[in-house]
Amino acid sequence: MMVATILFLVVSVTIIFGLIGPILKQQRIISQMLLSRQSYFLAEAGIEDVVYRLKTGQPVSATEVLNLSGSTVTTITADTDEGKQIVAIGEVGGAVRKVETDLLLGVGIAFHYGVQVGQGGLEMSNSARIIGNVYSDGNIIGTNSARIQGTAIASGPTGVIDGMDIDGDAWSRTIRGNSTVGGNATHAVLQNTTVTGNVVADSISNCTIGGTAKYDTKSNCIVNGAATVPNPDAFVPADVLSLPISDAQIDAWEAEAEAGGVVGDQIYASGTRSLGPKKINGDLILSNTAILVVTGTLWVTGDIKLSNSAILKLDPSYGNSSGVVMAGVDESATAGYIELSNSAQALGSGSANSYVMLLSQKEMGSNAIKTSNNSATAILYAGEGEIEINNSAALKEVIAYKLEINNFATVTYESGLANSHFSSGPGGGYEILNWKEIE
Repeated sequence: MMVATILFLVVSVTIIFGLIGPILKQQRIISQMLLSRQSYFLAEAGIEDVVYRLKTGQPVSATEVLNLSGSTVTTITADTDEGKQIVAIGEVGGAVRKVETDLLLGVGIAFHYGVQVGQGGLEMSNSARIIGNVYSDGNIIGTNSARIQGTAIASGPTGVIDGMDIDGDAWSRTIRGNSTVGGNATHAVLQNTTVTGNVVADSISNCTIGGTAKYDTKSNCIVNGAATVPNPDAFVPADVLSLPISDAQIDAWEAEAEAGGVVGDQIYASGTRSLGPKKINGDLILSNTAILVVTGTLWVTGDIKLSNSAILKLDPSYGNSSGVVMAGVDESATAGYIELSNSAQALGSGSANSYVMLLSQKEMGSNAIKTSNNSATAILYAGEGEIEINNSAALKEVIAYKLEINNFATVTYESGLANSHFSSGPGGGYEILNWKEIE
C-alpha cells in the first residue's frame, strides 16, 4: 500500500511539473508579447507627438525622451533632402519596438530672382550691387556705378533700363543712359549703351556692340559682328509678373500666429528669449545685445525694429525650413514698418537653406522696410510698399512694390531660395510619405 501511494505521488508530481512547464513558458511568451505590443504603441505615440508638433509649428529637438507610466520612448528627428525623417524607439520592460516615418515638406514659395520688384521699380546708386538676377515690373534706374551681376529685366510695354552696369543679359523696351551689358540685349530702343554680346532691337543709336546686331535703324553705332537689317524679330516685352506671396497665404500665417496666443509689446535690450507662434498686439523692438529665438510664426500688428547688434533668429528645430515674421495689418498705410540698423541681424535656423523672412503689410507704396549700417538678413518682402537698403547692408532676397538700394549695399541671391520651404501656411507644412515599423 505504501509503495502504491508513493508511486502515485511520484507519477502525480511528474504530471504536474510536466504541465506547469509549458504553462509557464506560454505565460512568459504572452507576457513578452504584451510588453512588445505596449512598446509598439508607445513608439507610435512618440511619433504622433513629433508629427503633431511639426505640423503645428511647435519646436522639436533632434532627440527627445518621453516618459509614459514608467516606460520611455525616444524620438530622433533628422533633416532629409525632402523634409524630415522621424524614428521612435519604444521600450517597455526590456521589449523594444521601432517605428519610422518620412515627412515631405510642402512645395514652398519660389524666389527665382535676387530682386523682384513691382510697378514702383528699382533704383540703385553709389556702387550698390545685386549679385543675382533682377525682374522688375517698373523701371530699373542706376547711378554712380550701380551694378547687377546677373540678368536685368524691366517688363511690360514701357519698361526702361537706365544707367545700369549689367553683367548678364538685358531685356526691356528701352535701355539708355550709358548702360553697359556684358551679355546679350533685347530691346525696342537701344541708346547710349555698350553691349559685349549680341543685340536685337528696332532702333540703335550712340552704341558699341561687340557681337552681332539685328535692327531696323542705326545712328552712330559701332557693330563688330554681322548686322541684319531690317530686324526680322519684332520686339516682345517680358511679361508682367505677380509677386510670389498671395493675400490668402498672408491670412493663413496671421491665423497660425494668433492661434498660438496674443501678447502685448515685446521690447528688449538684452538677454535671450524664445517666442512663437504668437500675435503681438503692438511693437517688437530689439536693441543692443537682445536675442529673440523664433519658435513659430510671429505677427506683429505694429512695427518691428532691430538695432545695435540685436539678433532675431529661427529656432534650430526649424532645420532646413524657413520661417516668417510679419508686421502690420491689411489695408494700413501706417502700421507695419520694419527697420534693421547698426549690425542687427535676422537669421535662419543655422541649417542650409533656412531663412527668416521679414514681411511688411504696409500699403500705398509707403516706406515699409529700411535696412542700413551693416545689418544682415535673409528675405525682405513688402508687396505693397517700398524697401530702402543703405550703407553696406547685406541681404539674400528682396521683393517689394518699389526698391531703393544705395551706398555699397549688396543683395546676394542663393540658389536655395528658388524653392524656399516654409514650415507652415499654404505651400508649407508636411505631408506623410510613409509610416512603418522597422524593428
